Amino acid sequence: MESYINIVCALVIILVAGLYIWFLRSHRKNTAVSEVKQTRILPKSAPVVPYYESILVTFHKALKEALPEKYIIYVNVPIEKLFDPTKRESLHMVGQYADFVVFTPDLMPVLVIDLFDMSIINLERVNRIKTVSKEILRNSGIPVLDYQYTDNCNIDELRRKIANLLNPLNA
Repeated sequence: MESYINIVCALVIILVAGLYIWFLRSHRKNTAVSEVKQTRILPKSAPVVPYYESILVTFHKALKEALPEKYIIYVNVPIEKLFDPTKRESLHMVGQYADFVVFTPDLMPVLVIDLFDMSIINLERVNRIKTVSKEILRNSGIPVLDYQYTDNCNIDELRRKIANLLNPLNA
């Protein structure tokens, strides 16, 4: 009888060990399959597009011609980054961007250019938001140029507008 109990116990142990091994293997296969499925969902590449729209490229070239070479032009600058980090939160400027910012060689902002397009659907709402940020910029000593961009940008007119804003005698 005792040998019978030993055989049954050994078979139960072998059966439990077999079930455990089967469970581990099936779990590994399922995990491997789900990892493969997740990696297949992710794209391996995406088409690259120009950073500027064509009309912005035209304006950027005109702006470079209108300004002396020493100035640096950045596009889509977060407005909050132009201010002292300790004051940023109180200004509530998170998520607002300046279309173009002109910097000195020392990276001090001297001019913010806000391009506007008459094709914007909710122009009143956009202007209300931008009016607040423009007021804060002007109060902080950074002039803001509102400029309606077109395919044909008159460089002399742009120079004149920039000179009028940057000339301290006009204030």
